[in-house]
Amino acid sequence: MMDRLKRSVSLLLAAILCLGPTACGGTDNVTGDDWRVSGVVAGSGTITHDGESVDVLVTVSESSAAFYRDLPEQVLFDSVSFPMNIPDAEQAFNAISFDDIDGDGESDVLVSFIHENGDATELIWIWDPAERYVFREDLSTVTLSGGDLSEYVGLWEYQGENLWLRIHEDATWEFVNDQDDVIEYGTLWVDENGVTLHFDGSGDVLQLDRTVSGDLMDIANGGSLFPVEGIQSSEPYFTQNGLEINAAVEKGTFLLKDGVCSYSGLGDGYNTDDCYWEITKNGDYTHDGIRELHFDAICYIPESSIPYFDQEYITVTNSELYDFYTGMWLTTSTAYGNSQRGDNYYLHTVSWQGNSYLIEFTYSTDWQYNVGDWAQVLTKSYSVYLPEDYDGLVFAAEAQPSNYKDTAKRMQLDSISPEAAILDLDTVDPYSGLYFSLCY
Repeated sequence: MMDRLKRSVSLLLAAILCLGPTACGGTDNVTGDDWRVSGVVAGSGTITHDGESVDVLVTVSESSAAFYRDLPEQVLFDSVSFPMNIPDAEQAFNAISFDDIDGDGESDVLVSFIHENGDATELIWIWDPAERYVFREDLSTVTLSGGDLSEYVGLWEYQGENLWLRIHEDATWEFVNDQDDVIEYGTLWVDENGVTLHFDGSGDVLQLDRTVSGDLMDIANGGSLFPVEGIQSSEPYFTQNGLEINAAVEKGTFLLKDGVCSYSGLGDGYNTDDCYWEITKNGDYTHDGIRELHFDAICYIPESSIPYFDQEYITVTNSELYDFYTGMWLTTSTAYGNSQRGDNYYLHTVSWQGNSYLIEFTYSTDWQYNVGDWAQVLTKSYSVYLPEDYDGLVFAAEAQPSNYKDTAKRMQLDSISPEAAILDLDTVDPYSGLYFSLCY
């Protein structure tokens, strides 16, 4: 992908390239010619160090200003490198000064630019005997944007690619992957059409046009970028983290080891053991762009999974809804005992690859005891409303923690980690659960 991006060099490149080797800091010209009349001289001045003065002529490129001795032969005396590329440096160059700014008797450097829209950039270097010219950001004023840069600052996802564009307030940018590794970087220019990315080190440029909806279009490569809050791998979260859909709707029961815990009082006799889960659908309808899912998630608890208690005891199972693409927990609070759908109503928004999906659901819980061969049977009856083009809803039946303290903490996760990704949920072991895909 980056090779395709870097090959998309717009015509703007011709306007900002150096005008031959002398403009880029070359040291020789055709024998007998006076380079000073070639048209590349942008300014002049006198540099003084250690009491000695030298008259110099100045050339400017998008990355530096070079100082040559005022002689027919082009002999480099010194130079300064800009802290970032200035794409319109030649056209916007205004003045250069070698005045003593800090009062130490040595020449410092001030280079100023006035851009087409009237914004000014002023760069200052202070002379240091050991390090020579040291750029002083605190004394400089940098304006590299020909338009309003603020509306572009932030993170942009390149749709369909493992690539994100991060734009900074100082008009620098970088392309990063889903591990936040920097792939390419450079500076940018803003105009009425969008942004132009300038690649450091290669001179390549890439034009990104702003659309009416606020996205960025890479017309040369047929791509698009849209603003996002954070980096999201182009690979779904469940796939990326090795979380398998290991159970199926309408396919009978599936064993969940340590899927139920029992205890009395405040954790007395705490025990975990196996249970079985199944999901049966009661309805699946699509209308007006909305898909309705009605299903029962049923947990069967064998007699052997509940030890003998000589007092009242509590039985706990855990099951939740997640988004396959982002891993987001569609957060609910713990339902104790039997409950009605009106007691459990939730609304969440999932964002994935520039799209937002509103997911609305309710559920009821019903505990029954001594049902056939089962000691207890829990039925969670769901009604879910989601966009018809969304297919990432996952039901998870989760294994129980090994101790009462973590079980009690899990009951408070809705306030501790609302809408967190499943791997970030404390006390939840994501690799011990059962996962049912509900949209197939």
